Amino acid sequence: MKNYCTAIALIVAVFLLSCSKGAGEGTTEEQQETLVPVALTLPGVYFTEPAKVAAGQSSYTIIDKLIQLVKATPAKDSIHLCIYLMDYPALEDELVKAHQRGVVVKIILDKSREESIQMNSMLIPRLSSRLSAPSEVVATVSDAGSTAINHNKFMLVSSAVTSNGKRNNIVFQTSHNWNISETKKMQDALVFSNEGVYHAFRNYWSQLKQRATAGMSQFWYEEFQDEGAGITAFFLPKRRNGSAYGDDTIIEILNKITTPATATIRIGMSDWVKSRINVAEKLLDLRKKGAKVELVVKSSIDIEVQQVLKELVNAGGSVKMYNMTQPGQKVNIHAKFMLIEGSWSGASAKVLVTGSHNFTTNALRNNNEILLQWVNAPLYDSYIQYFNELKTIPGINF
Repeated sequence: MKNYCTAIALIVAVFLLSCSKGAGEGTTEEQQETLVPVALTLPGVYFTEPAKVAAGQSSYTIIDKLIQLVKATPAKDSIHLCIYLMDYPALEDELVKAHQRGVVVKIILDKSREESIQMNSMLIPRLSSRLSAPSEVVATVSDAGSTAINHNKFMLVSSAVTSNGKRNNIVFQTSHNWNISETKKMQDALVFSNEGVYHAFRNYWSQLKQRATAGMSQFWYEEFQDEGAGITAFFLPKRRNGSAYGDDTIIEILNKITTPATATIRIGMSDWVKSRINVAEKLLDLRKKGAKVELVVKSSIDIEVQQVLKELVNAGGSVKMYNMTQPGQKVNIHAKFMLIEGSWSGASAKVLVTGSHNFTTNALRNNNEILLQWVNAPLYDSYIQYFNELKTIPGINF
């Protein structure tokens, strides 16, 4: 009888111990099973595949890497996202799974314009119901202008387990909204680890949260620079004290070309409006001074800009224009990058500029946007290769 009672007591003890582990230690074992190391070399760059996009097909290169990074984030770490448009169930599910294994997931989604209202309005309450504090979903409505939006597309990961070991302070900056239609556009994504830039992004995220429902018109423009790494982050809109502040950032960057005759400028750009025709005129001026200028754009940019680009071609520049307005296969470039090679700011340099920033006044003065400038970026040559691929895609005469 004594042995029987001892056996019963042992069974009860094991049962109670297993229950307690289910709320704590057992979760750790489950986390270890579900955590999937991501094949990621930092810094890294990813592009949607030009040949697939030109054929009207989806290229999942960027969004798949985004999901893989979420799956590689350990418990007790954090993920901060800020995105204009999101409608991708696989990503939503992985964010929820990350939250369930103990990752703090914080998301900012735009609700400022009809396009984002239509896409994000169902997602915001659904995600809010699937996430609990300290995770959160923040809807932002910008009051910086009648058409102002939170146009950002970035993810911050405090640490992730990669194929090369655990890496901290990861920034994932892209031109790519997180929905299916964006997989059918020319896109780029830059992924890197930098503690200073990471925390500058985190501070920017917090500012956007604070001004989510009111006060974006009073946004205070800031820049962060890591001189040693050669990285500068521009946190837009470029406004202070409730109005426009400073000059056009793209013009400021181009003005640093100190010997135009030695410079090569390559630009891949999505939207370009007549109120930023100054950028086209600056490129024309640089071409006349001897710079090599090559562009990849699309036919939906403003006609006034196209007229300046025709002058640029007549002056010896190169413009590949994808079809977005005429009958036939449409090819959409959604990337927004600039490559400068030559004498820049008084020294020989290779300068990469990328982010979510289109050549529009909204992008400069009203929208929440990111511009990243990287001097002598280790990924510069990858962008050159990508740009050369973009040039091979058929375009239209203009």
